Order: sequence, then structure tokens, then C-alpha cells
Amino acid sequence: MFWLLSGMLCLVYYVLLENLAAGLELTIVWLLLALGFLCTYLLKVYRKAHPAKKKRPLWQKTFCYTSLALFLVLAGVTVSRTVAGMFLPVPEELEYIAILSEEEVEGESEQELVDRLNRAVAYLEENPQTCVIVSGGWDSEKGSSRAHVMYLYLLRHDIGNERIFWETYSRSTKDNLINSAAIAGGRWSKLGIVVSDYFAYRAMRIARNTGLPNVCAVPSATPLWLLPHRLAAELLWVLHDKFLGI
Repeated sequence: MFWLLSGMLCLVYYVLLENLAAGLELTIVWLLLALGFLCTYLLKVYRKAHPAKKKRPLWQKTFCYTSLALFLVLAGVTVSRTVAGMFLPVPEELEYIAILSEEEVEGESEQELVDRLNRAVAYLEENPQTCVIVSGGWDSEKGSSRAHVMYLYLLRHDIGNERIFWETYSRSTKDNLINSAAIAGGRWSKLGIVVSDYFAYRAMRIARNTGLPNVCAVPSATPLWLLPHRLAAELLWVLHDKFLGI
């Protein structure tokens, strides 16, 4: 029954994502999980009705269960670190915060960008001495740079022009960080990066690996219904980065 329920839940969630957040990255994972769970359920039903005459060798079971256990441990550690990154304390009175366009998060929804901008506005209102850097390259869909789109949004929300710095050359999170740090005063500058909460852990890893030790996260909240998918996608991206040594 566990396999059947898991398969149905994954299938329903896949349909939900496709209808409410079309264009997100890696949604196919939920369809593949659904097929895997449902196939496992059907296989168990078949084996119960047609018991095998020969049992599988012990070494095959040991290998399968050991591999699964190692993956679950690795996944658990990675997800726990990602979740911990969502609740990192946010320093007050930073000299600069940077709003990253997060172009490495493919299929980013418009609402997630708005949520980050609103988080930045809230921080800037609470810390009137803080300046903000909007960082992002050309967006073909909007016909302008992401930085310019964010700049206009901040102006509409009463953030003074003199507090806003922007750069339009970034094509990746690494570029965002390097270019923003240069504006903020160099690699040792204390810089807050406004990112979606699920991305905070990976963004901090990228910052450390880029040689920016004093970067801290200013996370914006992700809708609860979208969080399972974002955490699953982050798990795959972090494992991908570790495998490539990034």
C-alpha cells in the first residue's frame, strides 16, 4: 500500500506543478518517481500472486540495500543542510545587500523574483543606511536586463535611487557574486545576498568556493506547496556540484 500511495501522491504533485508552475526545472523527477513507485507496487502484487521458485542471492540484496542506505544518508545530510540554510540569522545594518537573479535556478517563477524583491525592500526599510545591488544580465523575455527590471521595481517601492547600484554583465550565480562583491568593496566585504530560501545553502557554497568568505544570506520565503519540489531539485543540484567538484 505504501508504494501505491507514494506513486499516486507523486503523480498528483507532478500534475499540480505542471498546471500551477509550468516551466519549472526537473518536474519530470516527480513523474519518474510516480512510475517507479507504481511499478514497484505492481511487481510486488505480481510476486505475491506468483512466488518465485528461486530467491535472489544474498549479495544482490546486500548490494541494493547498502546502496539505497548510502544514498538516503547522503540525501538526508544534504537536505538538512539546505533546510538549515533557510533559517540562517540575518545580520542587521549591512553596508550592502545584493539581489541575485539566480539564473542557475532554471524555470524560476515570476513570483519567486517578486518575493526576493519584497524581502529586499523590507530589509532596506528596516536598515535605512544599507545600499542595494541589483545583479543580472539580459532577459530576452522582458527585453531588458534583469538588473534593470529589479531597479525599476525598487524605485516603485520608494527605495531611493542613490541607494541602488546595478550591474548587467552576470550570466550565473558566480558572476552575480563576483560582480556584486566588486561593487561592495572587494572579496573581503561584508555582503548580504537576497536569495530564495531553498537556494541559500547552495549560494553560500558557491560564494565560499569563489573566495568570498564574508557573504551571508538574506533568504526570502518559498510557498509551502512549492517547497518539496525546490528541495528535491536542490538535492540533485548539490549532488551534481559535488560530483563535478564545484
